[in-house]
Amino acid sequence: MLKVKIKKLSPIGLILTLSMYSTMALSANMPCNVKLEFDSNSTGSVANYVLSLQLKNTTGRAVSGASVIYMDNEEQPLGNTLLHCSSNADRLNETVNPGSYGNCISILQKVDGAFLSAFGSQKWTQIVNTQLAALNAVTQCEVLGFAY
Repeated sequence: MLKVKIKKLSPIGLILTLSMYSTMALSANMPCNVKLEFDSNSTGSVANYVLSLQLKNTTGRAVSGASVIYMDNEEQPLGNTLLHCSSNADRLNETVNPGSYGNCISILQKVDGAFLSAFGSQKWTQIVNTQLAALNAVTQCEVLGFAY
């Protein structure tokens, strides 16, 4: 009779163990950073602050996004966002397949040509540099969940 109970508990124990393992993997802090990328639009120059994270897909499904909290070196939260993930940098709509690596990005902030027109180039440059200094504090991300 005892053997029957152990056999019934074994699959349940396995499922609980696997679910705890995947939860621990989600909450692990991973390196991430913010890069300044310049672009242009109809209003002129644009400075994009892009948060990026390299992700290994350990789920059993193709991943298209990751919800993260981004933090500084002391693990103090600075914000949260949904990153869009792709295994091909040229094709943002391509998902990261199970077992593959991909790049996940999100534009956290833009400083566009409207600021340049309103404040002038010196003030625009000061705004860009001030925001970059603030966002350079981002060093790690906690993955909260995935979009499929």
